[in-house]
Amino acid sequence: MSERSDDIRRRREEAMAGFEQRAKEAVELINERGRPKLRIKPLIQSTDKEKLDELIAAIEKRLATNVQPEEYSLYNILAHLKTYDLENPSTDEDGFDTNGFELAISELNQVMRFFDSGREEKGIEYLLYRYKIKKFAYKLDTSGFIPLLHLEAATNCNLVCTMCYQSDERLKELIKEQKVKTMPWELFTKVVDEAYEHGCRGMVFAGRGEPTINPRFTDMLRYCHEKGVLHLKFNTNATYLTEKMAREWLSMNACLIIVFSVDAGDKKVFEEIRIGADFDKVKANVEMFARIRKEEFPNSPVRTRINMVISRPKDQDPEAARVMWAPLVDEFSVQTANAEQAGSTYLNNPDGTPRNVAPDRVCIAPFTRMYVWADGRVNPCENDYLSWLCLGNANTESLHEIWLGNTKHELTMRKLRLAFITGKKNCFRPCNNCLGKGSSDA
Repeated sequence: MSERSDDIRRRREEAMAGFEQRAKEAVELINERGRPKLRIKPLIQSTDKEKLDELIAAIEKRLATNVQPEEYSLYNILAHLKTYDLENPSTDEDGFDTNGFELAISELNQVMRFFDSGREEKGIEYLLYRYKIKKFAYKLDTSGFIPLLHLEAATNCNLVCTMCYQSDERLKELIKEQKVKTMPWELFTKVVDEAYEHGCRGMVFAGRGEPTINPRFTDMLRYCHEKGVLHLKFNTNATYLTEKMAREWLSMNACLIIVFSVDAGDKKVFEEIRIGADFDKVKANVEMFARIRKEEFPNSPVRTRINMVISRPKDQDPEAARVMWAPLVDEFSVQTANAEQAGSTYLNNPDGTPRNVAPDRVCIAPFTRMYVWADGRVNPCENDYLSWLCLGNANTESLHEIWLGNTKHELTMRKLRLAFITGKKNCFRPCNNCLGKGSSDA
């Protein structure tokens, strides 16, 4: 075994041993800095007044014809666009912290990508999809089916990052015992087909592992795109990125967001946080992707983003990282580490009693999202990465019925929602140790 391998093994063991202490430190950091908020600010703003007027004219033209009931939202979208402030646009793409409907500039840029490529109809369809996303995110609307589904392509990961649940020994044991570690093709097509049938037009490959570990991951992206899914997104640590992957992803002509997870512009800090990663290799891979896109696919609708998570504020320099990484991507985002994903959801008080945080917060997770893990288990939230809140199994049950809460399990979405809106969030573990998602406290 090489000296580097020995060092990585030792640091992984140390990371596992120090997990609970880091969870406590993450809670302290949140108390100091406030709840993490993801803000997406494009490095280059491609939407200008002329393009915005073009979009407004296209919507007015559509509304002058026979408008279908599912298009009525265009009236609200049009009113919003006519007062859109390009000088000071919204950067809240998720919509969790915005009162009412508001398009983030990154979303508006994406609409214009459709228009620029001659796909005006798709651009308007994408607008309606984003309107539904925001409606779900803020209004706690559960009518129909979720517009965005989260899928876990792989449970396992090749890295052990110090701010991530992959450094929790309990998750490692769960993965070791789990027979299925990458989502089977049959399960994947079943859930995508069902979700699409019920109107879902967004798929995010998220969860606990590195999606590119799944040998059919590119096929998964292609299947969703050819199915008609409007919005695809995934996070990757870029360690397995190859030229073949880059060309396949870029050639799909899909509305795809690729988020490269890097937490420093400094090799030493980067490799201390992302245990097992080679900074030089990751940087070369991201540079390779940027070069192929620029030279071979300059008009690709793919968006790229660097996401930096601050878990060691004394060591991490966001500005230095931005200077290094920004020239390679479309967007650069920085956010404080999520204490829940660092293990605080399972962290009790020293005497063993639950911390019972934010009892009055109406967490929007059970109103806005649903996760299908690689083995088929369905969860309401990624913060419960040990699946204490398992809602069912997509291998044998209908996703639509699980979403509606029409199952015979002891825990259902319906029970969760009713408890949350009546101030009983903390009756559930590990929700009682979680700040909850979204800004609503009513």
